[in-house]
Amino acid sequence: MAIEYRQITSAEHRRFGVAVARGFGGHYEPSHERFQLDKRTLSPEMTICAFDGGEIVGTSAAYPFESGVPGGAIIGNAGVTAITVAPTHHRQGLLTNMMKRLLKQERENGQPVASLWASESNIYGRFGYGMSIQHQVFKIDTRKAGFASIPKIPGRVRFVDIDEAREVFPHAWDFAVKAFAGIPRCDDDNWDRMMSEFSEKREWGKPWFVVYEEKKTALGFASYFLKASDVFDEQVKIPHGLINADMVIHSNPASHAALWKHLLNIDLYDTLSTWRSPSDDSLPWMLADRRQLERKPYDGVWYRLLDVAEALSARTYLTSGTVIVEVEDSFIPEWGGRFELTGGPDGAICASTSRAADITVPAATLATIYLGGARLTELERAGRAEENTSGAVALADAMFATVRAPWCPIMF
Repeated sequence: MAIEYRQITSAEHRRFGVAVARGFGGHYEPSHERFQLDKRTLSPEMTICAFDGGEIVGTSAAYPFESGVPGGAIIGNAGVTAITVAPTHHRQGLLTNMMKRLLKQERENGQPVASLWASESNIYGRFGYGMSIQHQVFKIDTRKAGFASIPKIPGRVRFVDIDEAREVFPHAWDFAVKAFAGIPRCDDDNWDRMMSEFSEKREWGKPWFVVYEEKKTALGFASYFLKASDVFDEQVKIPHGLINADMVIHSNPASHAALWKHLLNIDLYDTLSTWRSPSDDSLPWMLADRRQLERKPYDGVWYRLLDVAEALSARTYLTSGTVIVEVEDSFIPEWGGRFELTGGPDGAICASTSRAADITVPAATLATIYLGGARLTELERAGRAEENTSGAVALADAMFATVRAPWCPIMF
C-alpha cells in the first residue's frame, strides 16, 4: 500500500502524540490538562505525517515561531519538531518525503527560515540545514569557582514560586530575545507548556526559580534542580549534592553575573552542571581559575533558509559590502540560485541576479553562517565553500560577523 502524506486531523491528535513519543522511546500518557495544552501548542495545520493504511508511521511538524536575527529584526521561523519514523518503516524515504512537504508548506506560510534541534547530527545536512547555533555544557566544582572579576550588579536576585515565575519570566525572556539572535518569542501557550515541563522533571524533584530584577523589571531568570548525594568521610557524614542549572536566561552582563553568582554560592551542593550556555558565554573570563570549568561544545540549533533573498535582506551586517552568492540547493533546487547581497549596519537588500558569483556555497553552509555563529573562512578551508573572486570570502566574513554569538536556550 502506498504511503499517504498529509496533515493530521483533530481526531488524530492523540495518535500523533503516541507516534511521536514512541519515536523517542517513550509513551504518551498525558493528563487531560496536558493533552489540551498539547493540542493548543501544536495544531493539525502545523503537521505533515506519513500514513500506512491509516496508521501513523512518520511524524513531522513546525511551530510558527518568530525569532531575532542580527540587527534586531524579528522574522518568521518554522520551528521544526516531532521528527520521527517508525522502526517498521525505516529507510523507505519517509523522512525525505515528509521534510520536503513540511518545508514547502512552511515557505507557503511565509516563513523565510526553519530551525530544529537535531537528535542525530548527521541527518539534516542533506536537507539543507546547517549548524547555526552552538552551545556549551558547563561543569564545575563550586568550591573552586571563585571570581576574579565581575561586572557591576545594580539589581538583585530573589526567589519566586512557580505562579510568580509564570508571571515574570516572560518579561525577562522578551529582553533576551532582543539581546540575542536566535531566541524564539513565546506566547502564553508556550509558557504554560514550559512551566508544565518544569514540574514534570520528577527525577530531580521540584525546581527552584530565581529572577534578576533592576528597578522591579525582570531582566533574567534561572531554573535549577538540587539533588543530594551524601558521602562518608572518616565516619562522618558530609552532605554533597548536584546543581542542575536547567535554564540560565540573561539579557545583559549584570543579569548574567548575578545569576551565576547565585548558582555558584548554593550551600551543600558543590557540583554544578548546565547545558544550554551560549558559545561565547563570559563565565570563563569571570573565574579566577578557568581550568576548574569543564566545557564541552555541541551543536545546538540547525537552520535552513526557505527564502534566501528574504532571509538575507532581514538582517544587518557588521561591515558594508556587496557579494554575489551562488547557492546550491540539492534538496529543493528551485530555491537555490544566484543572489546579490548588498548590506551593512543600517540594513540590506538581497535579490536574484545573473551576474557572476563571487562565492559558491551549498544551502547548508549559508544556513551555518546566517546568524553569525560560524566563519565562512573556516568552512572554505573545510571544503564547504568555494571562492570565485579573490577576497570575497574575507568580505563575507566581515559582513556576516556579529558582536554576540546566536543563542537558543529553549528546546522544541
